[in-house]
Amino acid sequence: MDVAVGSMGIYSEKNIILALDPGRDKTGFAFVDIESDGKLLASGIFSSSERDNFFRTLESGESFSRWTLEGDSKSVNHSQIKFIALGNGTGSKEFHDYVKTVADYQIIIVNERNTTLEARGLYWKLHRPGLLMKLIPESLRVPARILDDLAAWAIGLRALRVLHEKI
Repeated sequence: MDVAVGSMGIYSEKNIILALDPGRDKTGFAFVDIESDGKLLASGIFSSSERDNFFRTLESGESFSRWTLEGDSKSVNHSQIKFIALGNGTGSKEFHDYVKTVADYQIIIVNERNTTLEARGLYWKLHRPGLLMKLIPESLRVPARILDDLAAWAIGLRALRVLHEKI
């Protein structure tokens, strides 16, 4: 695996899906490593009104750590992004049209049905529950935060399956 020094620090050369879960008020994002079958590199949430700022920051190579909730934002470089995966729910059409004007990435639209439920399971994989919490069925556990970024990860995982089917 190649390692290079970029404007965001040292990072591994990889191919990444930027998965987005657009909503009226907030947008979840997740950087998903294609080669490792969907490893989450970094994820977070930004206000949907900050969409322009998010993409400017991403393209300029500046740190987007202010939005990051999981993973390491320094492990991602915009030149590694090969695809954008977009959920087909709220705000998808507008977001799709916007992304086509600001970025030159292939866009994969995926069904985002039940990604919020899937995000709960992903949360508990990242944040193993303590002994007492394990006694509560997973479907009844309430995560400690909103999960739009992990719903984006679920969207990225679905896009990865679509890519594998095309190969």
